[in-house]
Amino acid sequence: DLIFLHTEFEKDYYLLEENADMHFQSWVKSQLNSPSSFILVAETDPDENKQGNFTQGEKQVIGLISGFIKYLFPWFKVKKVGHISFMVVDPSYRQKGVGKMLESEAKKWFKSENIGFVELYVDEKNPVGNKVWQSFGFLPFKNFLKKPI
Repeated sequence: DLIFLHTEFEKDYYLLEENADMHFQSWVKSQLNSPSSFILVAETDPDENKQGNFTQGEKQVIGLISGFIKYLFPWFKVKKVGHISFMVVDPSYRQKGVGKMLESEAKKWFKSENIGFVELYVDEKNPVGNKVWQSFGFLPFKNFLKKPI
């Protein structure tokens, strides 16, 4: 389901390949094998009754966040920043602190890599995403533009 996240915002731009699942799995492996990137996962506690379709005693992924170190131009004092690629939380676990916990853990990872700034892109057609990230302290910084050619 994760790879379908943005298709509702820009169908032409986020059109998926036939074998998108395979590409996604390959991308996950590359992220996990790179020292300059991470994927962090939030899971249910198998000993607690949880909501949704989860069975007690099973761990289920309820959210994840991915990021990497992005290098900037060498003439800037800030040479590298953290970049959050995406975050997703299972709808039945939203507004319960899962996203904040994931963002906090990502921030810890970036700090451990001596990163002083974190950036991310949020689709302007995603008001929920914009509200969530701004509630975590992220502020509008740049306009990200595109056009078909």
